[in-house]
Amino acid sequence: MRDDGHDMTDRTSPVRPDDPATGAGAPPGWSEHWTDEWSQHGRPGLMPCRVVRIDKGGVTVSLLGEDEQLVVAAKAVRRVVVGDGCGLDAAAGRIEVILPRRTVFERRSPGVSRDELRLRARAVAANMDRVYVLQPLDPGLNTGRLARELVLAWESGARPVVVLTKTDLVSADEAAAQVAEARRYAPGVEVHAVSTRSDGGLESLTSGDGAGRVIALLGASGAGKSTLVNALAGHLVQLTAEVRDSDRRGRHTTSAGQMVGLRDGSLLIDTPGIRGVGLWSADVGMERAFDDLTQFVQQCRFADCTHTDEPGCGLVAAIAAGEIGADRVEVWRSLVEELEELEEGLEVRGREQQRQTNQRARRRSRRRDHDVDAAADRSDLEDFEHPDDDDSGLDEPR
Repeated sequence: MRDDGHDMTDRTSPVRPDDPATGAGAPPGWSEHWTDEWSQHGRPGLMPCRVVRIDKGGVTVSLLGEDEQLVVAAKAVRRVVVGDGCGLDAAAGRIEVILPRRTVFERRSPGVSRDELRLRARAVAANMDRVYVLQPLDPGLNTGRLARELVLAWESGARPVVVLTKTDLVSADEAAAQVAEARRYAPGVEVHAVSTRSDGGLESLTSGDGAGRVIALLGASGAGKSTLVNALAGHLVQLTAEVRDSDRRGRHTTSAGQMVGLRDGSLLIDTPGIRGVGLWSADVGMERAFDDLTQFVQQCRFADCTHTDEPGCGLVAAIAAGEIGADRVEVWRSLVEELEELEEGLEVRGREQQRQTNQRARRRSRRRDHDVDAAADRSDLEDFEHPDDDDSGLDEPR
C-alpha cells in the first residue's frame, strides 16, 4: 500500500517487487531507488526486470533472482544496455520501458574503419556504482589511455577505481613505480595492484562494496578482464586467452556484455574489450580527471590562453616550477583538442542536417505549389471542354 492509499498489488497497477529493500522476489540489484523509479515510470501489466546480458543472440533479462528470459526490445527502447532497469511485457517477451539511468558509461561509436570514430554516442553499460579501469603492468602503464578512460569513468557518474593487473609478471620495484605513476595520473582515485594467480590484492577490490552494488569493468583486450571476473566471481565465467608477444594485445575473449554475481553479493558488468576509446560529451569527466590542473588554469592571465607559450600562463609556470609534469599537461591538451574537434564536427553535422531539412521543406513546398497549379489547370480545362449552359433561361426567338 502506497502513502496515497493505492494498492500496488492491484492488477491494473505497475507491478512492485515483494521486498525491494532486501531484493527478495526482485530483479538483481533492485533497491529502494528502483522501487521509487518503478512507482513513477512503471506501466500497468509490465514486470520489473534487469538487463543481465546482451549478445548476438539477443537481450536476456532477469525478473526474479536467477529467473532469466531471452526477450526483444520494442523499437522505442531498442538501445538497452546491460544494467538497465526495465519494464517487461512478459507475455510478449518484449521490453517496453527503460527506467531512468542513474549512471551510464558512453563512448563515441566506432566507425566503418578501424581508426574512424563516428559523431554518435554509444552506451555500453548503465546503473553502475563503480567503474574499474584496468591496466596490465607487464607491457608498462599506458598513461594516455589511463587518462582517457578516467575521463570516461568520471563522466559516467560512477566512481572510478584504477586496477593494475598482472603484478606477478613484474618485479615488486617495478610494480611500486607503476602504482606511483598511476596515482599521479589519477589524483583522488583509488589505485590497486592485483594478481589473479596469487590472489594478491583481490580482497581490496570488493571490500567497499556489498549486496546490490554494481561494478563495471573498462579495459583494453589483454588487460586481464576475463581472468579478473573469474577470480572475483569464484568460478569460471569467461574464457581466457594469452596476449600476443608481438604487441601485447589480447584476443577478444569477452564476446558479450553481461552482469555477473560476485562472491560478496555485489554485481559486476563485464563488457567486451574496447580497443578504441573515443570521448563523448566529457566536460564533467575532464574536470574531475584533471582536477589537479584546475588551480593552475585559473591563474592564467588571459581567459583564452592556449597554455602553450602565452605570457602569464599558469600551467606553463607550474611546469617550470616542477609542480606538475609536462607529460600530464600534454595528455590534457590532446584530450581538450579532441573534444574541441568533436564539438566542431557536431556543429558542422548540425548545420548539414538543418540544410537537408530546409531542402526537404522547400521540395515539399514546390510539390504542393505544383499540385495546386496542376489542379487549377485541370479545372480550367474542364470548364473549357464542358462550359455551363447558361442560355437555357433566355427567351426563344419568336
